Amino acid sequence: MKHNSLKATWLLSAILLILLASSLIASLFFKEKWLWMDEVLSYVLISDASDSHLKAALVSGMDANPPVFPNLYWLISHLISLNPQFLRAVSVVLFAGTIAYFFVFVTRLLGTPRTNFVLISLFTGLTYLNLTLSTQIRTYALFLLIGLVYFIIIHRLITSPSRLKLLGLHILVGTLLVFTHNFGLFYLAASGAFFGLLWLWSRERSYLWVLSTYSLIGLLWFAIWYPSFSVQTLAGKPHSWIPLPTFLSFFRTVGELAPNLSSTLERSPGFEFLAVLRFLFILALFLYLSLPRLKDGFKAMIQDKAFGFFLLAGFIYFTTIAISLTVSFVHTSVFISRYLWPSHLLVIYQLVYAFYQLTGERRVTWLARLLPVYVVLLALFVFYQNRKVVIFPSRVLSHLHQLDQRYPVLIESADYFLPIWFHHQVTHPRYLLDWETASVRDNILSATVEFNILTALREKYKVYNVITRQGFNKVSMPHFYVIDETSHYQIEHFLANGQVHIIRELPISIAGHRLLECRFD
Repeated sequence: MKHNSLKATWLLSAILLILLASSLIASLFFKEKWLWMDEVLSYVLISDASDSHLKAALVSGMDANPPVFPNLYWLISHLISLNPQFLRAVSVVLFAGTIAYFFVFVTRLLGTPRTNFVLISLFTGLTYLNLTLSTQIRTYALFLLIGLVYFIIIHRLITSPSRLKLLGLHILVGTLLVFTHNFGLFYLAASGAFFGLLWLWSRERSYLWVLSTYSLIGLLWFAIWYPSFSVQTLAGKPHSWIPLPTFLSFFRTVGELAPNLSSTLERSPGFEFLAVLRFLFILALFLYLSLPRLKDGFKAMIQDKAFGFFLLAGFIYFTTIAISLTVSFVHTSVFISRYLWPSHLLVIYQLVYAFYQLTGERRVTWLARLLPVYVVLLALFVFYQNRKVVIFPSRVLSHLHQLDQRYPVLIESADYFLPIWFHHQVTHPRYLLDWETASVRDNILSATVEFNILTALREKYKVYNVITRQGFNKVSMPHFYVIDETSHYQIEHFLANGQVHIIRELPISIAGHRLLECRFD
């Protein structure tokens, strides 16, 4: 890369980082500040005064993730601030830094800085998943960053498979990946399969060095984390909270990894086919651009680093999807877009590479000349879009003013209970641990998972707003309210057997909800 081009690349990278970070952080102060269910659990762990107690709570099943994220955020929060908005800003900076570094990496492989800036920033801004995940106090932003570093390292290993420094980095970053999110194992499996095919194709024994590092990473994970992982997975018994994918839900899930003009439109009846078309379009692009080049042979592939990463990106993207589908149908359902978020970077690269292969950069040259205007417009767009994002369904709160604060409020779902409890929206919130109702066959899948998670929260952090079945009786709660959701089967059981009687039903304008005033008979 020429000196002027290198200078422009780093300058635009800094602009991209500032653009995304400032827009997203600013939007946090112009929208509801509620932490949603999983963020509350993360915050409880991170705010723990003892790091060793945090680790014990993590293993108890309160969270299903490995220890890198909570320990890193614990350190940052106790050194600087425990303010939730600050911790969300940390995630935003990690995300913005990832996209900025990704831009530098892509520009070193192909294209020009200005055109790549426009393409990558536009694809990033048009992907709704980026807005929902980049601002959360969750592991996803860190997982995305480590995922990018991992992709870059394995790309370099394609041409230097026996270089000791790279092999060492692969072991280090690959281990970090699987200790940040369990889904990292799927990325290791997919990239390991890629190098296995390279070894068969090239007959180069040097690729055996790379394959051996995968074995070492797997052994490290198994020896260090598997005992804890096996305990964590008990929270997912007897089943996962994630529904098994259907034909349309499959395309909706993978569709969230790619840019689109309107995610709302794609979820509307009659427009589901748009997600199908986008996935098939990406698949067709990969096959159209890769198959002819593969005929040129192995040596031609490794000499073209841009094509090498295109091949790697497409293979990992599609293989990871295939692995997660297989695991979902054979063992436990894990097919959800946020677990696949690192693949979003692979999709962007495939689109950028295809753009240069098919059209060159003429189509956006005029826009590249108007970068200052484009930057301002994109910043406003990202700010506006993220301001609209609602993760916690806080509409229910507007109906709670009707309640007499002397009486406890029984909340059937953890989605409502944890934010309401954490943000002190009612005086006496209650969540009932009742395995008999949670495990009813027709109940919502998440009921048993919530039972296990909130049992750990009660035991590890003494949150006695989470009550046991023995604590739900005429003595402890003679008079109470219920936020009853039709998706959750719980209060219906006690109404049906005559233990609880409805005094009156209060008005609530949310479909599938009832607001009940009850007493024990």
